[in-house]
Amino acid sequence: MAIIAIRTVIIYIFIITAMRIMGKRQLGELQPSELVVALLISDLAAVPMQENGMPLLNGLIPIMILVALELLISGVMLKSLFFQRFIGGKPRIIINNGKIDIKALNGMRLTVQDLMESLRQQSIFDLREVQYAIVEPNGKISALLTPESRQATCRDLAVQTQDNGLPMVIISDGKLSRLGMQVCEINEGWVNQVLVDNKVALNDVLLLFADKSKNYQLIRKDNSV
Repeated sequence: MAIIAIRTVIIYIFIITAMRIMGKRQLGELQPSELVVALLISDLAAVPMQENGMPLLNGLIPIMILVALELLISGVMLKSLFFQRFIGGKPRIIINNGKIDIKALNGMRLTVQDLMESLRQQSIFDLREVQYAIVEPNGKISALLTPESRQATCRDLAVQTQDNGLPMVIISDGKLSRLGMQVCEINEGWVNQVLVDNKVALNDVLLLFADKSKNYQLIRKDNSV
């Protein structure tokens, strides 16, 4: 039993490392080659965990080969547009200037119901509001609304806005985030002053958000703001 547990832990750590090397993507965003590799890795990893008599390397080596192939293919795709389209496919326009391209839909094996479902997931319930829709290589549908259906921007309204930078987490569950402090150009002296002003200890802070303009929101662990 102990051997099985140790083998499982080793394979788990190895798979996590392999996936980190391959990069982060959600399952729905995987290219075809990435999806194939992910499925094969999961299948290969299950064998050495179940077969105690099988050498561990017999399961790890094929996974290493798959990861190396995926990295090689990714590198070639960066250099060759033809290879990129061959492996990952290319976008297809299925709504062009407000008109549905039935031929393109059939070529992508999509129904009108599939199209409407994807649009509803983007809070688009009226097909007349869509000027263009494109099926991306990962299978997702991107939509561009007609000019009159798009939300007005500050530029449209001629409104001047201040860029306060990217809001970041400075404190999470009583622990400082060095990344957040670096992005917001905040030092520990400012954080300590905020704690003093709010009469709270570092360990009693659930979350502290801030931006470059030093605007912040502090949430205590007792859920009070």
